[in-house]
Amino acid sequence: MIPRPHRPLPTAQQALMRRAERLAWVTLAMLAATSVLMYVVMGESQAMKTAWTEDLVSMVPPLAFLVAARFARRPPDATYANGRSRAFDIAFLASAVALSGIGLWLVVDALYALGTREHPSIGSVQVGGETLWLGWVMMAALALSALPPVLLGRLKLRLARELHLKPLHTDADMNKADWMTALAGVAGLFGIALGWWWADAVAALVIAGDVLHDGLRNLLHAFRDLHDARPETVERGEPDPIVAQVRERVAALDWVARCELRLHEEGLRLCGTLLIVARDGRADPVRLAQACREARLVDWRIDEVTATLVDDTTLQARRA
Repeated sequence: MIPRPHRPLPTAQQALMRRAERLAWVTLAMLAATSVLMYVVMGESQAMKTAWTEDLVSMVPPLAFLVAARFARRPPDATYANGRSRAFDIAFLASAVALSGIGLWLVVDALYALGTREHPSIGSVQVGGETLWLGWVMMAALALSALPPVLLGRLKLRLARELHLKPLHTDADMNKADWMTALAGVAGLFGIALGWWWADAVAALVIAGDVLHDGLRNLLHAFRDLHDARPETVERGEPDPIVAQVRERVAALDWVARCELRLHEEGLRLCGTLLIVARDGRADPVRLAQACREARLVDWRIDEVTATLVDDTTLQARRA
């Protein structure tokens, strides 16, 4: 096996990647601290238990990203001849599977609590000689746990767009959704204070439904990427603009009559084939190498591309 040429990230992107890894470590530390806090005060509240589980599951995306980043830095070798960029795709899939599985379990658990009309029992705690309902302490813990993820999520979203990192984008989505978890938990506890026994289970169901929605959506996109579907933006739904930019740059060469692409995503990178119709129909290896160089100059994400000469009839048939 002949390894693919090693093309490390440009200096600017390497710095962004190191920053993303630091944010992932900060996220893990923050989630560990808030999980301990939530466990200490959660009592028998269904919403608190679900929020605590959601915090634990939120550790999966940053952990998977850190493992993938460490693995992807290694250059191609005889075993991994095409490199290790797919590590990020595997991390994306692992995060999506974990979120979907836990989200489904939490939904079933919340529905069971509603179906059995489970009445949560929330006790009291002594603070400074005064008896304080534990629900107020739970609400304070939920509010406190919601602030850091919101800030971290905004920072990660920007990095995810610049690096086209789907695992990091999934992690940011989880962080940004934490305010909803906290709000739903507070609403459930406030409902208990008003005597609405079902409010706690409904709040848990809202939290669980949000986790399941994120998991299934990311699972769909992870499967799509592993099937080498059309490249899309990291937010999903829109074609990746780099594809059109490559087509325009190669088509601008004086010997090119028409150019089409067949690109797919491999982690951060885009790889694939240029299908070129030459004006004079002459197959020249020097020309094809020039087309590949021009394609890679469009963006740092363009990695391994090959160019092949086709005629108009073949190109039309392939487009159909």
